[in-house]
Amino acid sequence: MPTPRTDVGAATRATYVAFTSTGFAFASWASRIPQVKEQLDLDPSELGLLLLAIAAGAVLSLPSSGPVVGRFGSRRAVAATAVLAGVGLVTVAVGYRIGVVPVAVGLFLFGVATGTWDVAMNVQGAVVERHLGRAIMSRFHAGFSLGTVGGALVGAAMVALDIGVTPHLLVVGVAVAAWVPFEVQRFLPDRDEPSTSSATRDSLTAWREPRTLLIGVFVFAFAFSEGAGNDWISVAMIDDLGAAPANATGVLGPNENRTSPTTATSVSPRITGTRP
Repeated sequence: MPTPRTDVGAATRATYVAFTSTGFAFASWASRIPQVKEQLDLDPSELGLLLLAIAAGAVLSLPSSGPVVGRFGSRRAVAATAVLAGVGLVTVAVGYRIGVVPVAVGLFLFGVATGTWDVAMNVQGAVVERHLGRAIMSRFHAGFSLGTVGGALVGAAMVALDIGVTPHLLVVGVAVAAWVPFEVQRFLPDRDEPSTSSATRDSLTAWREPRTLLIGVFVFAFAFSEGAGNDWISVAMIDDLGAAPANATGVLGPNENRTSPTTATSVSPRITGTRP
């Protein structure tokens, strides 16, 4: 039987929430990287190793994300990973006052969560498209971008208002873990969708396709440049250009897809105007 239009509309709005929330959560963390770096007294190489924790978590979770979504469905997958992402942010919020290890653990959990979260919400986006009968995936991804801009602007406001990293990320982590699972209850069932089930079965076959490998190269290049910009642009502006922390954080949102022209290679002055 055809799915009621009200259910499809509710699922569309819930999918927007999933995309926007993951962008907001990531930008909230990225907006506080300079303060975490200063609190932990990290040089650029040490900070780079710490940031690898997110990438390591995401890389480890991606191969299993297809089977997980195929087994449990996109609704459960997004709900569970949103809770895990919230736990990761809370761990960073509390752990950064203790040392590097708790922060690395929190970032690893956050990376594991967002890796599967991204796959699951895109699966639901494809399901919604089929029920709507038109392509709107680009709008969902625009929602992610709006979320990153919103997270960066809120982060800049937190720095300007002298609100510490701990309360900021603590609130964001709890909000994501509570709100997203509630909203995604309106997702449409996707277990019986032919494309999602076949994609899970044929994933190994797809990796033997030269076109898949070519797409992977493009995605890697874009992810490398975007990740460098997200992680380093605010640090570079503070350390190398002497920008105020709030101003440097505000640049993260509008320029989230640009790579910083410089990297933080000099000894930074103490960041003032913020407290742990």
